[in-house]
Amino acid sequence: MPTMDAGQIVGIVTGLVVVVVLVTAVALWSVRRRRAARGRAQDLEADLQRLAVEAGSALVRSDERARLAEDELSFAQAELGERETRELAPTLRRARERLAEAFHLNQLLHDHVPDTDQHRREWSARVVDLCRSADGSLDELDRGLAGLRQTVRSTPEVVDRVDAELARVRDGVPAARTDVDRLRGLYAERALLPVADNPEQAERLLEFAGRSTAAARKRLTTQQVAEAGAAARAAEEAVRRAEGLLRAVDDYEAEALRAEAALGALVAESRAELAQARALPAGVRAGRVDDAVAALEEALATLPAPGAPGDPVSALTRVREANTALDDAVAEQSERDERLRRASAHLGPALDDAERQLATARSVVDDYRAPVGPDARTRLAEAEREVAQARAAEDPERGVAAARRGAALAAEAATLAHRDIARGGQGQRWDGGYNGGYGGGWQGDPRRRQQPGRSGSDVFGAVLGGMVLGGILDDIGDIGDIFD
Repeated sequence: MPTMDAGQIVGIVTGLVVVVVLVTAVALWSVRRRRAARGRAQDLEADLQRLAVEAGSALVRSDERARLAEDELSFAQAELGERETRELAPTLRRARERLAEAFHLNQLLHDHVPDTDQHRREWSARVVDLCRSADGSLDELDRGLAGLRQTVRSTPEVVDRVDAELARVRDGVPAARTDVDRLRGLYAERALLPVADNPEQAERLLEFAGRSTAAARKRLTTQQVAEAGAAARAAEEAVRRAEGLLRAVDDYEAEALRAEAALGALVAESRAELAQARALPAGVRAGRVDDAVAALEEALATLPAPGAPGDPVSALTRVREANTALDDAVAEQSERDERLRRASAHLGPALDDAERQLATARSVVDDYRAPVGPDARTRLAEAEREVAQARAAEDPERGVAAARRGAALAAEAATLAHRDIARGGQGQRWDGGYNGGYGGGWQGDPRRRQQPGRSGSDVFGAVLGGMVLGGILDDIGDIGDIFD
């Protein structure tokens, strides 16, 4: 049997040590992983248990509140009557509906069917939310019951207070009648329509309030607190409305005097504005300004003579509306005149620019006929039409707009024409032939041909002008091809 030397023995031992270390590391990692998984599972279960406890506690608390609220509402109905408490019953019903849904979800959580962790979390959270919603409805019910009981307890005090107010307001009715009679000598009958019947209406309301307080006292003696409270509140509202009617009579004259003062100032202002409007030229006044002048004159003519009974509030409204309409008409006409003045000043330069653009576009089309396609020619024709309309336009604003459209179309025509020329040196001619070069409709080299009275530099200048005005500096490198 061969013997192992020392090196072999050391290698075997080292390998065994490495294997043991690796196995130990894997075992430790696996143990730690299982412990971490168990820890996460335990944390999740603890969180779910906490949510379940919170949901159960919320259910018990809200259900107890709902039971107490039902008892309180029953007591209130017996004490105050069904009619007084009928608005509170739907609030309790909403709370019970929320709790019914919460109990159903809690049953799903505790039945024999296993639930996923997601369902347990979602349903528990939903139970808590439903209980909070039910608590909100129960809070609203508590506030309603408290307010109703406070109203009933305070009914005797309300009746005493209304009786005192009733006597005070009734003392003001004769004075209001006297004021209305005096105002009839100062103002037209139509002006007094808002307050003429106020004393009679106030007296009827006070009579109703007196009967209501008497009914409230009678109900209190027979322990009909709900009916007593309703009668007392009706009496209180009637006295408040009667007092408002009498106050309106007292305030009317002060409002009328303020309207008379404002009307006098507005009449003086309107007469001055009428004089200014009449001084405008007839062409400026025609239309809306003349209509506004006539309306303001009519409003001033309908004013009563000094000292005669009138309706200052309505007269002030009519004159103010007519005055404002005249101001608006004059302002609109002034703005239009200013626009026309600016447009007239811009019309000449706009036409000059359009003519220059047209001349440039025409020169490109005339010098290089066949290569220029239909799009460029269409733009040129449309530009000529727009410029012709600009020259013939009677309205400077329309003329400027047409001239600018014509200039833009002419520049676009020059751009398209130059591109047709630059790209059509080889290929289909628009006249149906074939270009071997730029041969637009004559034989020979078109780049060397000159029209009578036109030099090569003139042709180059026209094309360059069309390029610059048409915004095609991107093709500047192609210009040199004309002279190659």
